[in-house]
Order: sequence, then structure tokens, then C-alpha cells
Amino acid sequence: MFQAIPVNEDRIVAFKAIGKLNNADFDEFTTTLEDLIEKNGKLSLLIELEDFHGWEPSALWADFKFTTGHDDDFDRIAIIGEKRWEQWMTSLGNAFTVTEIRYFKREELQLAWDWLREGLKSTDESEKQTATSRLRPYAHILVATDFSPHADIAVERAREIAEQNDAKITILHAVENFIFYGDLYDPVGSVQQQDTDRMVFDAAQKKMASLAETLNFSNLTTEVLWGTPKATILSYAAAQQVDLIVTGSHGRSGVSRLLGSTTNGILHGASCDVLSVRID
Repeated sequence: MFQAIPVNEDRIVAFKAIGKLNNADFDEFTTTLEDLIEKNGKLSLLIELEDFHGWEPSALWADFKFTTGHDDDFDRIAIIGEKRWEQWMTSLGNAFTVTEIRYFKREELQLAWDWLREGLKSTDESEKQTATSRLRPYAHILVATDFSPHADIAVERAREIAEQNDAKITILHAVENFIFYGDLYDPVGSVQQQDTDRMVFDAAQKKMASLAETLNFSNLTTEVLWGTPKATILSYAAAQQVDLIVTGSHGRSGVSRLLGSTTNGILHGASCDVLSVRID
């Protein structure tokens, strides 16, 4: 499936591709892209491949026809992945389109965003922003939650900092998809498992709504997204140009892994400031 990644810029759009894509997935994706092109004109596109298992043949052919048929509608396309065959497919795509397509490893996520953002601002503006960015108060704070009492402490700390800086807060929760794939890339798991995943996602949305109501903070955004915690947090932070990530030093074990070991990955992977709230 495709999942939209919220982005600040009008001329950059981003999506996460998860699992194995079928023709219905691609029809929905291309319809969304065509609507965005009609609204905004020429775009740059970022696609993150997470637990990606390729295309069904009909979807692969549709992908090829769409890309070659929209050369004039894309400025740059960045593909984020972690497998050699994904890089090979990107190189193959470059042979059939004039749109510049680049492949980036997952740890190069910020480089991908920087590459897409080139040209949106003049060099002088970029240099001025770099020189003054350290002097500015925090404007957008991202806090990760697994809805545990430990995570609630990190949320409260994020609120304190937001009030001091007149900043926006985004609270994010990632829901992992537990559908597995066999050797031939077919999903291994029943329809009941897919229904269970959807129930978990819906329950997380309800918990998030309750948390937002309890927090009662005016400049607040909430996001419940599919994906692994570390990758989802870093992806959202880069797309939204977050300048501070707040997370707890540990959380619950088991299915929910937003905190704890994930915090170490965020500390090493984020391009912005990270505050790890120690929770004893």
C-alpha cells in the first residue's frame, strides 16, 4: 500500500510504499499524484520503501507507463530504500525518463530531502537560513508516544518547551504492519490478521484523540502512521522540517517500541535537535 507522508512544501510530495503493491494500490496512488499535479504544477517526489516486496506485474507495467508519460510533471524523484535490487530498479527507471531519479540509502534520508529542496530557495536565502537557524527558537516540536505513562512524561516536557518557544507540537504514534511475505512475495497471513492490524490502527487513533483532548494545547497536530517507529519518526521529522524531537529514554517492551531502543536510533539518525527525557 501507499501512505502519504505530510510535507510542508507545496511542490514536494512524499509517500511510503509498504508491502507488495498491486494494481489497485497503484491506481489510487496515480490518481492522487495527478490531482496534486493539477493543483500545484510540476512536483518533486519522495518515495520511502519500507518492508517493500515489489509490484505485481500489472502494477509494475502501470508504474512504467505513468512515469514515462509524466516526464514534464516531475522535477526530481528520490527513492529511499535498503536493498540492492531497489537501487537497480531506480537505475533502470532513469534509462526511460528524463526526470532525474536518485536512490538513497535509509541513513541518507536527510540528503534526499536536501536534494529535493534544492532550487526551492535561492542560494543566498539558504545560506542566510543556515547562518541564523541556531538563533531561532524552536518552531515545530515532534514528540513520540506509545501511550504509556512513561511517554506521557515526554509529552508534558514537549508541551513545556512549546509554551516557552510559542511552538507547534506534533504527537506521533507508529503502528507496525505485521503481515509477512513468503519466498514468492505473497502475503503470509489470513484476512483476520489484516483485520486485526486495522483494529490496532483504529484503536491507536482513538487513543491519540483522547490524548489530544487531555493535553488541551491549541497549536497541536496528531499523527498515527503505518511503519516502524524509528523510520517513521525520522521520516516525518525530515518531511516537516521539525527542529526538535522529544522522546522518552524507555517505554513498554513488546509490541510497542516507540521508546527505549528506538531512542538511540533517533539520536543517531536525526538531523535536528533531540531531547531524550530520562524516565526512572
